Parts: sequence; C-alpha cells; structure tokens
Amino acid sequence: MKLKKLFKIEKLMLGGGGILNWSLIQQNLCDEISLLVMPTADGSPDTPSLFQSKDGMSGDKPVSFNLKTVEKKGNIAWLTYTINNNN
Repeated sequence: MKLKKLFKIEKLMLGGGGILNWSLIQQNLCDEISLLVMPTADGSPDTPSLFQSKDGMSGDKPVSFNLKTVEKKGNIAWLTYTINNNN
C-alpha cells in the first residue's frame, strides 16, 4: 500500500531467491507466482530452491496456490498461480 501511495506502483515483480520468496509469501506480501518450467534437470544438492525458510527470518506455515494461466512458449511451460493466503 505504501509503494502504491508514495510511488504510484500498481504491480511490482520480485526476482528473489528462495529465502526472499518464502519470506514475502509468509508475510502475505506476494499475490502471484510466475514459473517457467523447462525440460532440464539438476540433481545437485547445491541447486537453489524456489522457496526456502530460514530460522528467525520467516515462518513455515504451508501455502497453497491456485492455477491462473498456462502458456506454452516453445518447449517451455509458463505457469502463473495466485497465492491462497487463507491457509
């Protein structure tokens, strides 16, 4: 609400890592997720996670999503979800 009031921002994209993404969702500061699913895999234990809690920085309350759109972009699936903050 502050960003909208002070800077007239209607929509803001967050390109964070797992900890920032999870922290903002836990604080109900995110209302949509956009995912690109590519036909590749990386089994490394060091591969970053889309969502990750960190002790003292965020809660660990489960969150569910509602599928909003699905688009095919070549060999990539673009999925958007709304966040169900009423869990």
